[in-house]
Amino acid sequence: MKIQSIRQRMLATTMMGGVALAGLVALPVVAVVAAPTAAVAQDLSTGALSGSVTDQAGAPIAGATIELRSNEQGFARTTTTDSTGSFRSALLPLGTYTVTITAPNYDPVSQTAAVRLGGTSSYDFAMAPAAGTNVDDIVVTGARQSLDFSDTTTGLSVDLVELVSQVPIGRSLTSVILLAPSTVQGDSAFGDNPSIGGSSVAENAYYVNGLNITNFDNYIGASQVPFDFYRSVQVMTGGYQAEYGRATGGIVNAVTKSGTNDFTFGLHTNWAPKSLREQAPDTFSARNELSESESSQTAIEVGGPIIRDRLFAYGLVEFRDSEQVTYGKNSRQQTTTTSDDPFYGLKIDGYITDDHRLEFTYFDTTRESKNDIRSYDPLTDAVGGALPGTVNYAGGENWVARYTGSITDWFTISAAYGENNDRAIATPQDITSVLANDARDGTSNRVSQQTSGSFTPIRNTQRIFYRADADLYFSLFGDHHVRFGYDKEELSLERQTFRTGGYNLTYRVATAGTIQAQGGNLAPGQEFVETNVFRSGGTFNGLNEAYYIQDSWDVTEQLTVNLGLRLDKFAITGADAANIVELDEEIGPRIGFTYDLFDDGSSQVYGSYGRYYLPVAANTGFRMAGSELYYREYFLLGGYTPNPADRESVPAYGPDGRPLALGAQIVNWNAANACPGAALGTAGVRGCTVTGDGTVNPVDSLIAGNLELTMEDEFLIGYKYKNDLWTFGAAFTYRDLLRNAEDVAIDAAVLAYCDEEGIAGCDDIWTGFHQYVIINPGAASTLTLSDPIAGETTLRTINLTSQQLGYPDAKRTYKALELTAERAFDGVWSLNASYVISESSGNTEGYVKSDVGQTDAGITQDFDQPGLTDGSDGLLPNHRGHVFKLFGAYQLTKDLLVGANVVVSSPRAFGCLGFHPTDPFAGAYGAASYFCDGKATPRGTQLQSDWTQQIDLSVRYTLPIQVPGDLVFRADVFNVFDLESVTDVYEFGEVSGIGDLDPNYGAPIGYQAPRYVRLGFDWTF
Repeated sequence: MKIQSIRQRMLATTMMGGVALAGLVALPVVAVVAAPTAAVAQDLSTGALSGSVTDQAGAPIAGATIELRSNEQGFARTTTTDSTGSFRSALLPLGTYTVTITAPNYDPVSQTAAVRLGGTSSYDFAMAPAAGTNVDDIVVTGARQSLDFSDTTTGLSVDLVELVSQVPIGRSLTSVILLAPSTVQGDSAFGDNPSIGGSSVAENAYYVNGLNITNFDNYIGASQVPFDFYRSVQVMTGGYQAEYGRATGGIVNAVTKSGTNDFTFGLHTNWAPKSLREQAPDTFSARNELSESESSQTAIEVGGPIIRDRLFAYGLVEFRDSEQVTYGKNSRQQTTTTSDDPFYGLKIDGYITDDHRLEFTYFDTTRESKNDIRSYDPLTDAVGGALPGTVNYAGGENWVARYTGSITDWFTISAAYGENNDRAIATPQDITSVLANDARDGTSNRVSQQTSGSFTPIRNTQRIFYRADADLYFSLFGDHHVRFGYDKEELSLERQTFRTGGYNLTYRVATAGTIQAQGGNLAPGQEFVETNVFRSGGTFNGLNEAYYIQDSWDVTEQLTVNLGLRLDKFAITGADAANIVELDEEIGPRIGFTYDLFDDGSSQVYGSYGRYYLPVAANTGFRMAGSELYYREYFLLGGYTPNPADRESVPAYGPDGRPLALGAQIVNWNAANACPGAALGTAGVRGCTVTGDGTVNPVDSLIAGNLELTMEDEFLIGYKYKNDLWTFGAAFTYRDLLRNAEDVAIDAAVLAYCDEEGIAGCDDIWTGFHQYVIINPGAASTLTLSDPIAGETTLRTINLTSQQLGYPDAKRTYKALELTAERAFDGVWSLNASYVISESSGNTEGYVKSDVGQTDAGITQDFDQPGLTDGSDGLLPNHRGHVFKLFGAYQLTKDLLVGANVVVSSPRAFGCLGFHPTDPFAGAYGAASYFCDGKATPRGTQLQSDWTQQIDLSVRYTLPIQVPGDLVFRADVFNVFDLESVTDVYEFGEVSGIGDLDPNYGAPIGYQAPRYVRLGFDWTF
């Protein structure tokens, strides 16, 4: 007699891959008894399956034969239970497996189990005494899935195919990441990137099939792999083990689709028409109510066997077409951005034997977008003639080859080699004209035909990586699973950047903090013109290496202890190939435990401690050790009254290259130091500030001799409970940034040192902005001066205390209480909910700076001058005190399913940025200090954005009539109620250092995305 399984009455899809199996109901033929399972970790692109086998009295059955047969690719693995009745199988491709168990004197049993990404799927079986039943006649419907007792990782793992079939989700990796607790959307200045665990958007690591695709130029984001190529995504927000590193935020690990024994063909379309999209409210700088946006994607995928059970192929091509039109009030331009590049992806899987697998992944993310620009009058909304636009090139070819092998039941290995190529090239149509802006009213208003201030004809990155891992299982005072490995990344950044026309031009008003006013050349309130010259480039190489070892030790039947250690090595070179940074003793312990509270696999207490390091970004080599020519020249300005009506008709530069401004009078004045060349074709000595003279700075002068990498500690304690359908959890996370590697200006400290040592002439060199060095703020530093002093012929090395340098410790702490609830899809409904109460505070956001949109990872202006740190300690830009998330689906009828995705978030906090009233070097940075109107305005204490409520709904309708294959129509409505919550406000409170307040202070500059509708269908065969 064949027993009908409840599982057969469920829909094939589930909210989370494999979780629906927890809802299977036990039948009397095969009873279920929970027992501890062996600790088994997983590879980057595979999973693991473990379980225990007992008799009906709960006694372990040793020597039972376990066959795991892939339902997708046909291969089989065989193992046996040990003396405790436990079994394990690692390095399994994702998917479902038929688990068949046989043992003498017991009826054979069989059950479908799912292997997921990001952990071990654990099941518990109890076998009935033999009753002469054939294995083909029995289907176990009561096997219970227990918690994973080898894992202390927090976050979320999703089967993306299942998720998209049920829930409204944006077509980006970030949209998936933001489903996880303890994640928030980063500032819009950094594109579509998330903040994880209170860290900045530039502190995450991204992997696809084991290939690291993180953007190592500035660590913001990753290569943009199209959505339909992904199969599963795991978001690790904390507690990750020693095999993961190079991140102080989160780890995002994704696996692509693969071919199976079934030939498949799929056609997927998505269309978001502009006619069904609303507009956000206007801001003082953008005319949002005129903006338009439309996008469409069509993906074609084909997969199947080349040799059944042995060799498989999967391919995808996606055609993308998008157009976005924006209107800038300050820039006075209409910009139309278009892109229509296709994407190609290929995955090959081959099995030499059932135990040895080869796989190859290739994807091409090469893409091009074009910005067509026309003049725009914000007073009349009239669009005028064409202005110089830009063409942007991004992406590249990527590939990874992997081998995984089960040598014996107690030893497995894996190895990988691949390349990640990317680029970010911006090429204006006009590179000879100068960009001019008028910033005298506190905002930057373009007054030239030119629309681009710089161009980057070369910005290519290449990562070549090697990796090897091994898993060893043995018993010694308990069961051990030891995982160890090595990986190496060879990095290369090739970059050139220039100013369009040779320089940028800006009209300004002198303030008491302006460097020229300090020298007596300008009086506060006097108008002047600044020309900014910058060009730099070179090839910058890096090397990341890591060794790790992790032991998951089953100390008792209830207690598992994880003991891990990771050794990281980092190096990066400058344009002259000399090492800027070389650190090889960064040791990160990873310690954790799990405890089965009731010895039944249903509830656990777990905890972990981890130390994480962040590599130096390649951009640091470009900025600190490129052949950089960077200086600013200053001229008096007279007779210039802006006239908005003719700003577009008269260029802001003359035929000889000298700055002009609608007939403005340009007057040179003398200064102590001259610029390093007559770039403007003018004679005489000009006032200027020199940052780079076109040569590569001495490497020793760029980095503190005792520099250590950015380092963070994390402590985590949590609890989980699981029953047939529900999983509940609670976790508390504490993260502490122990130190940061940042650039600082040491001029003020050097001048004080020279005074103390009686050395003359230092103020002719260290004028406030001459020497920037990467140090650990708050620590004593060993520094090599950039120039000889007091007639010396060699560079002097000095030791300065933290008090002499004047910089406080870098501080960032993240405290979060995370509550979660998940209900597996049972054919009717599913739910995933989380509520996080958190605080992210300190005096540095991390690798980037949201306050000013600065993307220079590791060399932001946070610690550029001691005065810039005054008042900087407070709630950070990624702080959201309360975040509630809910997503799920409900099957209304056999053919109609509805889904929802809801996020409610508390406001972002702001200060007031103005001119420093007492530190002239900090004051020269303009509105960059936490002072307004001469009063302290500490970070996060002055303003806040709105609470945001994002409610998205979806409908999935399966066509009930007979057509070839399965045809599902989709409709997603994002921001259903078209709410207009303010997400960002203008934080700059002053336009000068003499009390001129910025009238736009506190005005909204960002709103949540307006309502839009996305239509599409999935046709699969």
